[in-house]
Amino acid sequence: MARTLVLFALAAALITPAWLAVAEPAPRGSEALPMLALALAATLVVGFVRRLAVRALAFAALTVGAASSAFGIPLTDARPFDGEHDFVGPLLAAVRDGFRDFYEVRIPFDAVAHWQMGGLVLLAVFGFATATGVLVAARRPLAAASTLLVGVAWPATMAATWVPGARPLVTGAATLVAFLAFLFVLGREQLRGAAQAAVFGTVLVVAALLAATSDAVAKPAFLQWEQWDLYDRPSPPVSVRYVWESNYDGIVFPKEPTVVLKVRVPSTSRSLYWRATTLDEYNGWTWDESLELSDPSPAEAVEVNELDAMLPREARNEDGWVRQDVTVEALEDNHLIGSAQPVKWEPGASAPAQVADNGVVLLPQGLSRGQRYSVWSYVPRLRARALARLPAEYPESLSRYLEILPGIEAPSFGAPGREMQMRAVLGNRFGTIQDHAALYREARRAVRGAESPYEVAAALEAWFRGGGDFLYNETPRSFGTTAPLPFFVTESKQGYCQNFAGAMALMLRFLGVPARVAAGFTSGDYSDEKGEWTVTDRNAHTWVEVYFPGHGWLPFDPTPGRGVLSAPYSVASPDFDPRAAAALGFRSELMDYLDLQGVDGPGQGALEARDPFPAAGSRGGGGGGAADAGRTVLVPVLLILALAVVAVVAGKALYRGLRLARRDPRALATACRRDLVGFLLDQRVPVPASATLGELGDLVQRRFGVDARPFVGQVNAARFAPPATGERAARRTRRELGRVRRGLRGQLSLASRVRGALSLRSLAA
Repeated sequence: MARTLVLFALAAALITPAWLAVAEPAPRGSEALPMLALALAATLVVGFVRRLAVRALAFAALTVGAASSAFGIPLTDARPFDGEHDFVGPLLAAVRDGFRDFYEVRIPFDAVAHWQMGGLVLLAVFGFATATGVLVAARRPLAAASTLLVGVAWPATMAATWVPGARPLVTGAATLVAFLAFLFVLGREQLRGAAQAAVFGTVLVVAALLAATSDAVAKPAFLQWEQWDLYDRPSPPVSVRYVWESNYDGIVFPKEPTVVLKVRVPSTSRSLYWRATTLDEYNGWTWDESLELSDPSPAEAVEVNELDAMLPREARNEDGWVRQDVTVEALEDNHLIGSAQPVKWEPGASAPAQVADNGVVLLPQGLSRGQRYSVWSYVPRLRARALARLPAEYPESLSRYLEILPGIEAPSFGAPGREMQMRAVLGNRFGTIQDHAALYREARRAVRGAESPYEVAAALEAWFRGGGDFLYNETPRSFGTTAPLPFFVTESKQGYCQNFAGAMALMLRFLGVPARVAAGFTSGDYSDEKGEWTVTDRNAHTWVEVYFPGHGWLPFDPTPGRGVLSAPYSVASPDFDPRAAAALGFRSELMDYLDLQGVDGPGQGALEARDPFPAAGSRGGGGGGAADAGRTVLVPVLLILALAVVAVVAGKALYRGLRLARRDPRALATACRRDLVGFLLDQRVPVPASATLGELGDLVQRRFGVDARPFVGQVNAARFAPPATGERAARRTRRELGRVRRGLRGQLSLASRVRGALSLRSLAA
């Protein structure tokens, strides 16, 4: 008992810091104490409790408790969206995500952002401490020392270089001392074998130290185990950087969608758009992102409502907030994604964050797979009547959102003498101005009769969606040397979301309505069971945001067939009420569009009927991925099961090989007897502890019809013969053991062989 406790403490002191060092900031040592306590309990139970059933049940209970503590998942965990109590599901998901993250995240990793990886690290502490302790209790010196060596060396191979602050020489020397101590304390009767193993261990440690400290070794190829593709990994993380900078040359979506985000919206299943940023500046050719960022600073929560001066007063009321819990699946970017008009963020990472004046939050170190964060957004539910009454009264800070060309601002809608001012601006014969003059004429024609900024926005949205004879085309005609957006509006009339959103936002500015382009993703596919939106790379999208006094920036989507806004004021919404629009009393492209579609009642799911390119999926637009998400869940689970089977079979083979690697004839004879007993135990054949060798042979003959008498004779010869003949008898004993085992396997069915291969009963023999 004393030896077991001392050696267990030595192993724990080396294994724990080695694994905790792969995270930054490293988990507190107090978080590993429950793991070590459970590992010690497992060691004592497996090592000193005689009844196999009790040991198995206790070990299983301790392992489940360790998993619960490592991942912070209570055994009575209740899923917050379906009300079901489930421990296994969340645990397997956490293990899967953590295991997958080790293929994508650089070491040392952020333990706050990647809590699943942190859970696996704590579980590794429990696993290696338990395995080492159990082998110590079973008096298996070489196996225990080798397990300790792997448990300390493995985390050191997770990076191309040692993690910051590590002391490889000290760690290597301490590991070598512990290796030798295990062999000496547990195996003093086998000094020759211990000396050989010590030499072998010394070579391993020295080689590892040289590999870790020498620049001549190709460490990324040699040590980075996380680059070994052991599973059918998903498509590479998708960069959607092109969304944040306008591009009118065409787009190509990949053949297979890749899930980039999963978003849970606890309070509602409304179809929201997930915004990454806004493109605020138009340079005469493209829309560009222009952010005034704060200095990077770490913060558990970011209060945007204290920084974004354009948020309306109503946004301060938490009753109107919509919470979103986002999980990053495969997205390479540094923008936090969330619904428009965010008021509060919890970035879910200890890395510094930067906040822009438009509410956008950036993580300079970028997002990473598995990262979770939360955002609260102000999402008002407004109807056409309420918005149509709003006057065109804008604060001075919005002047930049009326800039139609660099350095040229349009007067606001309804301003006195507005038309005269626009004629003066557009009277310039410069080519770019003339291209945009044609666009302005189209804008005036599309919204004729509109009497408020809202009517202008709704009319343009309807014009692009159907009244203007536009077509959605991901490979439109080349615009040549003409400015792309005027060419799209006046000539080609074919394009994709960036053409539609960029043109509508620019036309709104020409008409005196503050507007900008928003970039991000459509809502995706909704799962009622999980209360979760699945967003793929095919949901990448741009749309328009229009400013309304008292309500802030509201989204409009002019692209046919790409999205379903859950906004009753928008023509792109199934909840849009044409009767309310008709009651506003204006004749414009909006009413022509509604007449063209034959829509005479509220809602009626009109959008699906009139969009020429209906969005894929049950809800939202732009492609599915729920079925693929289900398959991606199954693959890691099957992989884990397959790895577990391989680990059991390989571990048993290694354990058997070590047990039979004896040079002393008497020790080898004893090992061969134990091996045969273990084979019988794996087949659930009880063997009395007091059974003699002759009784063991009779049991094999009686149950399986295999003659074990030659084996019994050779074992007795090896145990009791003089040294001169004992070695020959020992070699014959091994041959006879192989013959008996082959005979036994020949009597077994395939199911029995598989069951025996996976059974752990032989480890107790």
